[in-house]
Amino acid sequence: MAFSKAAQAEIDKLYKGRHHVELSIGFLKDGEKTFLHLGPDGKPVEGQMLVYPVGSICKPFTTSLLAKYVAEGKLDIKVPISQYLPGLPDRYYPSLEKLATHTSGYKTQPYTFLTTLPFFIKMNREGGLFHTNPYRGIPTEEGMMDIIRNTVLQDKEYPFVYSNIGMSILGYIVGQVSGEGFWDSLERYIREDLKLKNTFLGNVDMVGYDKKENPCRCWQWEKGDIVAPAGALNSTVEDLIDFAKVNLDGSLPYLSICHEIHGPCEKNANSGLAWRLEKDAPISWHGGAAGAFSAFIGLNRETKCAVAVAVNYGLVNAEQIGFALLKNDM
Repeated sequence: MAFSKAAQAEIDKLYKGRHHVELSIGFLKDGEKTFLHLGPDGKPVEGQMLVYPVGSICKPFTTSLLAKYVAEGKLDIKVPISQYLPGLPDRYYPSLEKLATHTSGYKTQPYTFLTTLPFFIKMNREGGLFHTNPYRGIPTEEGMMDIIRNTVLQDKEYPFVYSNIGMSILGYIVGQVSGEGFWDSLERYIREDLKLKNTFLGNVDMVGYDKKENPCRCWQWEKGDIVAPAGALNSTVEDLIDFAKVNLDGSLPYLSICHEIHGPCEKNANSGLAWRLEKDAPISWHGGAAGAFSAFIGLNRETKCAVAVAVNYGLVNAEQIGFALLKNDM
């Protein structure tokens, strides 16, 4: 398969100096799905379907379930979280919408000094951030509630600050409303509503690599991890393309709310419900990073095209590859 010069340049950049690359790419164009896997030599490998940790691509899945519950009248994105978390002090709290757009006022990560010090000791012992999931067991449910109780916010417009703890609180509330908890409710939703067979929360056995070419195992998750709604997802590019398709074809009409503008984002984008919405093109997208793995999903809401990318290296240009493909090859 021949790529545009822009896309090929990004793929060449990924392979430069790296000797263990497993790169999977999925396409949706004119209603047809195409998949390609490139091995360590950059050549296509037939019949290869790998399950990757896709990190923060979990967030659009979490907000998809949120959108379903909104459509069913079980949740209201405009009301404060205190309506769903009884026993909080009587004061201002952000809405579910603000959690979903990273404009809640909550900080980026769920750490305090008491949780950070033991984590860094553990991380150094296990070989660094590429090997160690910083969110495994941090915070506990009570720790999350302490963050909510101890973070006094004002009734004002907060800027976009990418917040894993904010998305985690959102997922926790979704799980409480379902009666099953987040983990079971999202997995059932993936299986029964999205009908994806190779997408799930938790752990996979796959080798990733860090910037020094050291092999790394996947981040490990446990079912009770509070930050799971922000990043515990595993998937194939085939499933990610099917997920993009249901976001484009209207088969689950409530998903359209996820691609409406709900708040500000970075300079060149607005925020949907977790999705980033480009200002200069009708593109919704999200990236994912989980230790020694990187991923991207992007879709064009007008042309109904989509791209998914996954690679077994951390902190690489999966997002740039995805955008180059989406804007030049679709």
